[in-house]
Amino acid sequence: MTKVKIGVAGAGVFGNNHSNKVKGDNRAELVGIFDLDLNRAQELAAKHDCQAFGSLDELLPLVDALVVATPASAHGGVALAALEAGKHCLVEKPLSATPESADNLVAIANSKNLVLQAGHQERYIFKAMGLLDVKEVPKYLEAYRIGLPSQRGADVSATFDLMVHDIDLAGLLFRSEPESIKSDCLAGPINRPDAIIAEITYKNGGKAKLMASRAADERKRTTLIEYENGKIEIDYIARTFNDTTGFGLHQDFAERIKDPMQQATSDFISAILGEIPVQVSGIDAAKAVKIARLVDDACHK
Repeated sequence: MTKVKIGVAGAGVFGNNHSNKVKGDNRAELVGIFDLDLNRAQELAAKHDCQAFGSLDELLPLVDALVVATPASAHGGVALAALEAGKHCLVEKPLSATPESADNLVAIANSKNLVLQAGHQERYIFKAMGLLDVKEVPKYLEAYRIGLPSQRGADVSATFDLMVHDIDLAGLLFRSEPESIKSDCLAGPINRPDAIIAEITYKNGGKAKLMASRAADERKRTTLIEYENGKIEIDYIARTFNDTTGFGLHQDFAERIKDPMQQATSDFISAILGEIPVQVSGIDAAKAVKIARLVDDACHK
């Protein structure tokens, strides 16, 4: 079988992670790593035994697909160049830093019949829990995604950097569009918060309270989901899972999906080969970008 030739854009932490996952799939060949900082690209490429590129234009003709793991503010531009060159794309979250750019990526991918997959890998965790098989729509969801001070992802707001995960997951469960959004900036500049809290009311009556921070004194990563007849409380740091719903959810979800990013890479390659549909579509990722923008636009102190 001819291997799918894949390049990685971005030589940072996530570029390294994605390079590992591409190398971990025997249906793929990691051709090269691109970064505007050629020294960084060379260092990572040496680690993964592939070529280094300081120019995206030099890498794209050599690959079938590109994994976009650059800083978030560059996602849209790098993915656009790849799609216009006829390359399939796996783009780390957020799909783009603006709704307009995200919609444009979706339109180009559709017009060229290209795979456009987004890096919302936490969907695989919800799937392993069994949450995506639940027919009932929740009444309320509360998610805290709070970390210590960090400059990683600081080129976009904490909404786009962190909360976008929970925006996507809430959309999966509520299966409805937002009706109203309220938000408050808790830390950092109001035009690019480092900590933010949002309340989203959906058209079907569901409500979500989401908080994201990269400026806290301690970490907190929890999800509460309330249904008509029970609730689920998950603490990802303490590794606790309390469930009173009777849905038969899987407390051993961490064992069921040990490497969500590897599974996402596998699914990306399978979609390129025509074996399965895209598992995390650009359409869904663009919806998350739109809601993230509305959260930021509604923000006040």
